[in-house]
Amino acid sequence: MVKIAQQALREKQGEGELTHVLRTKSHTHRFQDIVGYRFLISAGFSDILLLFNYGVWPGLTILFKSEIIPVAARHWVQLYLDWAWFSMVWHYAIVGWSRWSAIRTPHSFRCQRRRASYALCGCCYIIALVEVLATHFQPWYVTFYYEPSSYGMLAEDFSLYLSGGQSAMFLAYHLAAIIPPIIFYSWSLFLLVNRRRTAIKTNTHIHLGNSHIESRLLLPCVINMIVFIAGQVVITMGTGEGKWAGCMVMLVFCTNSALNPILLLLCSETIRKQLLVTIGIRRSSLSNPEKCTSTIYRNPIATRSKDETMQSPLMGVEVRLSPTPSSNSEPSTHV
Repeated sequence: MVKIAQQALREKQGEGELTHVLRTKSHTHRFQDIVGYRFLISAGFSDILLLFNYGVWPGLTILFKSEIIPVAARHWVQLYLDWAWFSMVWHYAIVGWSRWSAIRTPHSFRCQRRRASYALCGCCYIIALVEVLATHFQPWYVTFYYEPSSYGMLAEDFSLYLSGGQSAMFLAYHLAAIIPPIIFYSWSLFLLVNRRRTAIKTNTHIHLGNSHIESRLLLPCVINMIVFIAGQVVITMGTGEGKWAGCMVMLVFCTNSALNPILLLLCSETIRKQLLVTIGIRRSSLSNPEKCTSTIYRNPIATRSKDETMQSPLMGVEVRLSPTPSSNSEPSTHV
C-alpha cells in the first residue's frame, strides 16, 4: 500500500509539472486548449477588425482630411465593412451557445476538439461572407463611405437607403440576431439558479463553486449583448443631424467592440493574471497549477500525452498512459 501511495504521489507531481509547463506557454497557445476561450478569441478578432474599421480608419480620414481610398473602391470597402460587422453579430450567438453548453453539459463541452470549435467559429465568417455577397450586388443596395467633414459615414443615396429596403433589412437582421443569445443566456441563468436551489435544498455544496465561476464568465457576455442592443436602438432612433451625429455612430460602434475585452478583464481573474504575466508586471506562479484549467473547462483530450496521468471523468481512477514494450500490455490503473 505504501508503494502504491508513493507511486500515485509521483504521478500527481508529474501531472502538476506537466500542467505548469502548459501554463507557461504563450497566451494564445495556452488558451487554444481552453475550450471556452476559443470562441472568445474568435469574437475578439472580429472586435479588433471593427475597432480598426470604425475607430482608426475614420480617425485617419479626419487627420488627413481625405477619404484615402478612390471612389471606385467604395463598394468593395463597404463589402469588407459589412462582412466584419456581420461576423461580429454572428459571434453573439456562438458565444452565447458556448456559455450555455459549458453550464448544461460541462463534460461534453470540455471534450470538444479544436477542429469542431474552429469550424463553429469559421461558420460566423463564412455565413457573413455569403450574406454580403448576396446583398451587395442588388440594385437597391446603397454604399456608404467615410467623409472627413462629417466625422463619420455618408450614404451615396440616403433616400434609396430608407425606401429601397436596405434599412429595413438591417433592422430585421439585427432583431433576429439578438434572439439566439437572449435564449441561451436566459437558459443558462435558469440552469444556474435551479442548480443553486437544488444544492441548497439537498444541503450540499456540489457545483456551487463552478456555478459561481460560470456566473462571472456569463456576466461580461450578457452586458456586452445589452450594450449591443442599446446601440442598435440608438442608431435606429437616430442620433440627430450634422457631423457630430456621424461621430456618435462611430463612437457607438467602437464602444460595442472595445467593451468586450474590458469586461473580460474585470470579470475574469485568469485573464487579468495572464495579462500581467504577459506584459511582465507579474511573474507566473507555480502554486495551484490546475486552478485555471478547472474553472474554464480545459479540454483533457488536447493536453493528453503519452506520458501523462489523466483523471477519469466517470470514476475515481487514474490511468497512466505510458509506452510499453509489449503490444498486448494495457495501461496500468491505480485506485
